[in-house]
Amino acid sequence: MRAFELYFNSKKRDDLFLASSIYTPANIYEKRLGSLYVVGELTQAMPQNSHFLANLSSCIKKEYYASGLKKSCDASLQGALKKGNEFLDQESKAGNVGWLGNLSFGVLSFKEPVLNFAKVGDIKIFLARAGELIDLSQNLETSLPHPDPLKIFGSMAGGKISTDDRIIVLNKKILSALGKKQKFLNELAKASNEKELKQVLRVYQEPLAGVYGVCLVLISTGQDQEDAKQTVTIQNDLPNFSFSLNLFKPFTRFFRKIWKKPKLNFKIRLPHFKIKTPKISVSKIKKPALPRLPKVNFKSLRKKLILIAALILILLAFYYIFQGERAQEIKNAQAQLTEARSKAMLAESLLILKEEDKAQALLAESMQILYPLTKRGCPLREEALSLQNAVRQLLK
Repeated sequence: MRAFELYFNSKKRDDLFLASSIYTPANIYEKRLGSLYVVGELTQAMPQNSHFLANLSSCIKKEYYASGLKKSCDASLQGALKKGNEFLDQESKAGNVGWLGNLSFGVLSFKEPVLNFAKVGDIKIFLARAGELIDLSQNLETSLPHPDPLKIFGSMAGGKISTDDRIIVLNKKILSALGKKQKFLNELAKASNEKELKQVLRVYQEPLAGVYGVCLVLISTGQDQEDAKQTVTIQNDLPNFSFSLNLFKPFTRFFRKIWKKPKLNFKIRLPHFKIKTPKISVSKIKKPALPRLPKVNFKSLRKKLILIAALILILLAFYYIFQGERAQEIKNAQAQLTEARSKAMLAESLLILKEEDKAQALLAESMQILYPLTKRGCPLREEALSLQNAVRQLLK
């Protein structure tokens, strides 16, 4: 199985994290379970969740290969998904609930010729075979969700893969930016190397210029992983052609050869002048009278300097005290704003799950936290007002 990773503008947004991981067997025990592929997306993300997708992927991968010779591929994937649910449960208990409603994740395991897969959120999985395109993720989307909202990995599916089959895994944002989704996916499935993939991306460069996403293209070769392993990462940085002055270098060199500047030698002789300096008689110069300086009272001056220095020290002390209080006030406001935002995000997730009573209670708590932060003179007032308006929209 050959794998190609495609990232689209993955570093242009601070509130969006994308991940794509390819795990190949490292020893004879892992070879029995084949390869593992992961695609993830986390939207409306906080900076502290920058490693969330990597940690979740590592947890699933570690559990998948932990069984070795004891379990089959599908049983190992079920155990890995269960471990992923436990990881998410621990994150929520630790107060990290920002992933609720914002996480999209796809996991695929492949051991010739069987492919097992599971997905949650806005991840699509397509199979391209003999010119036909099949949405493999459609059955997983219509399945019943897990009764516990924190256990998002519920069901999985699987099937046999034939030689030259293509598996395309991507987030929905890429498809939503394209007018003809079927045509793009078919052309992507026809590409068999990095050069052909870049040609497809050039054709769709304009609609994909503002897309934030990740795509994984897997090509079945009917061979062992060691013989067919080829992973290429392609960023959405296709070159833009433009004219430059380098194009005119051959012409400038030609004109330099046929045009030679004449050499001119100038010799300038300056005339000699004799300057007579007048003689100055020292006796005629009078010494200027120096002005008399007033007498300085050093005792009174010393007292004034001491008073000025004391006044400066007092002002500096008040300034540093005020700055310390202001910094503590900003720190407290940031903590309250983070708490209110977390409650609002959890409430939004509960509204999606139709648990309106719990959501309304959390929104009310968020409003109580935000009220003192919206008063004039309070730090972070603009952010508090913005979050307060968002909470009011949810309360409606």
